[in-house]
Amino acid sequence: MQTEDYARTVIRADKPGVDEAEIERRVNVRMARQTLLSRVTVPPVFDFVLNEAILHRPIGDTVVMVRQLERLVEAGALPTVSIRVVPFAAGLHHGILSGPFVILRFPPNSNGQETEPPTVYVDGFTGDLYLDKPRESDRYHDAFTNIREAALDEGASEELITRVTRELGK
Repeated sequence: MQTEDYARTVIRADKPGVDEAEIERRVNVRMARQTLLSRVTVPPVFDFVLNEAILHRPIGDTVVMVRQLERLVEAGALPTVSIRVVPFAAGLHHGILSGPFVILRFPPNSNGQETEPPTVYVDGFTGDLYLDKPRESDRYHDAFTNIREAALDEGASEELITRVTRELGK
């Protein structure tokens, strides 16, 4: 759900010393993945829960941040995308303890059974981690449930993102 400029800023900070051609290649790959958000045939469902801190942490300049927050609101309006924000007032929750992660679930086969086990993806500083053992994925599933319960609903989340966007744009 990142804009090009936001993605470019994050990639450049994460990969110091990498030449501009490689940064642009990575930005283009990230942008190409976003076509999944609006895929018409068998669209995947996305359930995003963000920490309020990410709305306030400056990435790039004010224009980059405002556009990124606007992009979150746009994406949240898509029928297969849910964006919720865990407010600071939620206090300690499993998202703070676990750090960022993604739970990948795959479409069932014609018998309704999973074609692949749920897989947890953790983007690490020195490498990525994929977890597919039931004990591991269950623990992350429980953490996600806790995080989601701590989050604002979609409407209140959109209002918060919009308010932060307006405050930045002043």
